[in-house]
Amino acid sequence: MQPSGFAPRRVARSTRIAAALLATACLSSTSPQPSQIQLNGTWAYTGIQTQPVRENLAGTLTISRESGSSFQGRLDVVAANEQSGQTTVLGGLVSGSQSGTDVIDFDADLQTVRRHVGQIVADTITGSWIGTMQDGTMSSGTFRVERESR
Repeated sequence: MQPSGFAPRRVARSTRIAAALLATACLSSTSPQPSQIQLNGTWAYTGIQTQPVRENLAGTLTISRESGSSFQGRLDVVAANEQSGQTTVLGGLVSGSQSGTDVIDFDADLQTVRRHVGQIVADTITGSWIGTMQDGTMSSGTFRVERESR
């Protein structure tokens, strides 16, 4: 026959071990992974907004963090309305990933979230973007980014 406190101690020990394993699993799943994409650095961003009004976009995309095939950074652009000449400064956080060998997909939070999807060839990414403004109006256009530095 076992001492009366034996079973509760075994349960408590098993619970502590399970909790430690669970915590370790959670930590390792969110730890940065080696980069598979090598996008870190500064990129010159140019684009054209075609909807709802035509605007020329120019600025800088900075990729500052990579993990596996994911990345994060910041996009700062100046949007110039072609008809009025009025300019608007936009900036916000970027998060995205590379899928396949040459497709880059990222969201840029520039007052509204604009989803960018493009193809990477060497140090250039070209593609299109789409977003929804707060009033429900769709915005869309094309973009091109070229690496300036790593």
